Amino acid sequence: MEDVRPYTITGGRTHSNHLLHLTTCLITRPAAPRAALLPSPECEALLLHCSGVPRPVAELAARLGQPVQVVKVLIGDLLDCDALALANPYGATPDDDVQLLEALIHGLRSRL
Repeated sequence: MEDVRPYTITGGRTHSNHLLHLTTCLITRPAAPRAALLPSPECEALLLHCSGVPRPVAELAARLGQPVQVVKVLIGDLLDCDALALANPYGATPDDDVQLLEALIHGLRSRL
């Protein structure tokens, strides 16, 4: 993917209309729009990465090499056009993020 400024990718938008956490998982809907109907190569990449397996927002941002907030805006667009679905609609809350990170740190420390 070519190097495009985040402002250009999102059309200047900085927030999604959807509440998305770093651990919110998304999956491509079976009847997702064809690539010709998608607004950007980044949206196409998001659908490809979410095809067949749920992926969390943080992983999608890393795979696209874009800031999380930019990816959240694009995900919001794809949710609005029913191209993506929440794989864990009642998923992780910010409190769950803290618990998950603490468990991860504990697990890593126990291996040292």
